[in-house]
Amino acid sequence: MEKERMTLEEMTEKYPDQWLFIIDCEISENTELLSGIVAVHSKSRDDVYEASGHYEGGAAIHYTGELPEGMHYLL
Repeated sequence: MEKERMTLEEMTEKYPDQWLFIIDCEISENTELLSGIVAVHSKSRDDVYEASGHYEGGAAIHYTGELPEGMHYLL
């Protein structure tokens, strides 16, 4: 089954409060994630990080909820 390309808004709606590993990303000129294919989604950040370690190529990790206080993205 081929996974569908979704916008970031669609991903947030379909996978609320989850970590996403996104492949085949479309990025704006300002480096904002516009769309992609969700390869892995989970409530556990560790699950997504583990999956990302097996992937070669451009990808993104995104959390669809509010980050807990004190947690930051590292770019």
